[in-house]
Amino acid sequence: MRPSGQIILAVDQGTTNTKVVAIDENGRTLSQAERPLATMAAQPGWVEQDPQAMFANVVGAANEVLQKAGVRAVDVAGLGIANQTETIVVWDRRTGKPAMPAMVWQCRRGAAEIAHLTGSADMVRARTGLDLDPTFSAAKLRWLFTNRPDIALGLREGDLLFGTVDTWLVWKLTGGASHVTEPGNASRTMLFDIDRLAWDDDLFSLFELPIAVRPECRRSNAGFGFTDPSLFGGAIAITGLMGDQQASLLGHGCLRETEAKVTYGTGAFLWINAGAAPRQSVPQGIIRTLAWHVDEPCYAFEGFVIYAGRILDWLAQHLSVSGGVPALVAEAERAGASEGVRLVPAFQGLGSPWWAPDVRAAILGLSEATSTGHIAHAGLEAVCFQIRAISDSIAASSGLGMASLKVDGGMTRSACFLQLQADILGLPLRPSASGAATPFGAALMAGLGAGVWGSLDELSGLFQHGEAIAPRGQPKGRLDEDYRDWRHFIDLLVAGEARRAS
Repeated sequence: MRPSGQIILAVDQGTTNTKVVAIDENGRTLSQAERPLATMAAQPGWVEQDPQAMFANVVGAANEVLQKAGVRAVDVAGLGIANQTETIVVWDRRTGKPAMPAMVWQCRRGAAEIAHLTGSADMVRARTGLDLDPTFSAAKLRWLFTNRPDIALGLREGDLLFGTVDTWLVWKLTGGASHVTEPGNASRTMLFDIDRLAWDDDLFSLFELPIAVRPECRRSNAGFGFTDPSLFGGAIAITGLMGDQQASLLGHGCLRETEAKVTYGTGAFLWINAGAAPRQSVPQGIIRTLAWHVDEPCYAFEGFVIYAGRILDWLAQHLSVSGGVPALVAEAERAGASEGVRLVPAFQGLGSPWWAPDVRAAILGLSEATSTGHIAHAGLEAVCFQIRAISDSIAASSGLGMASLKVDGGMTRSACFLQLQADILGLPLRPSASGAATPFGAALMAGLGAGVWGSLDELSGLFQHGEAIAPRGQPKGRLDEDYRDWRHFIDLLVAGEARRAS
């Protein structure tokens, strides 16, 4: 039996997999499908993916979802896409074939090509909200212009097109009819002025990128074209585009200023809604960015934790804990405290708010009485302390303090971890009921674009979270002292690395 009401299809094209969901006008998930996406590393520091595989995954998973839900293309009000940001795709505008593998956001190519631009870092940050770093798309494009003259020529003459993953997927889905993006994705390229909401000619010049054709930037809930009828048995309107963390912010229902979420995975991402007015008072290490643009732009602050769940993976492996991460967390819970053990989680440097790429990890405060449980507890604390450091930095600089925090991701399956995070922050946590905030957010944006809902305010009844985890008052003083102790070790290591570099 075919579902009644208006149906929305949403794609979450992440770094490791492709997810597609179908929801109805009440926010109920009708069906979903997921397909893995391989990552390649041709050389150290390179991270690549096959753009054609992304597109094939989207088409295959979307057709599976439609079939499972008993829905035809004609029944779908709109299609939304959320995607890994900063990743760059370059393709032939005549054939639609990629000119090279996608350069994934993790790819460090471009570091050398932008190293001489440190004198312009303040200008870049003022206009884009971003630090001068090879994570962002401009550095990757600069590498292409320096090292791939064939691709540089194609981009200069307009025979080749470039875009982030949203742009590539829409181009392919529409059969080459639409070369578009939206402000949230554009804001991660380091080529977009987030205050003027426009591509910035000065930035293209700074990075020496004489690119003939730029994607047209439309609002996040605009019409982006129609899918080729041959893909899904009929044309579907593409009515929403978002970056993945932006979609997660929306999927959690963080519609008002100061509402915030954290996604805990391999790393962790804290995003806080910063309202409709641009702000310049942001500390170093915190990203000022765009979440979406509907009737007005929505800005956000982002803090990026490089190592979160990956800390537990590392500890379980190197401490030879039988049973892996679940057993390690159980050891931490039994220990109940770290007893002076401190873990500096700089396995690949430190992210926000330090951005110290050359600092390395350390475990400090060991004694003969130290147990596996104490070290495991220090690992959990290291994740929680990083989130507190980001939260404190944002509040101190901008005055945006959080009243609660919405959370999702693999680590939120641990009640012990959630309680510890609530205690360290002194804030209640609200876990996502579905655990799939990103595709849900993409579906909501597409529904806004399709007219299923008339405004962001109409979405307020659709968000579902589990029971709040309230902070306990008793251990707060001890945890505050532990946090200050941990920050002291971090500051010493960062300062030491800075002295060595100078």
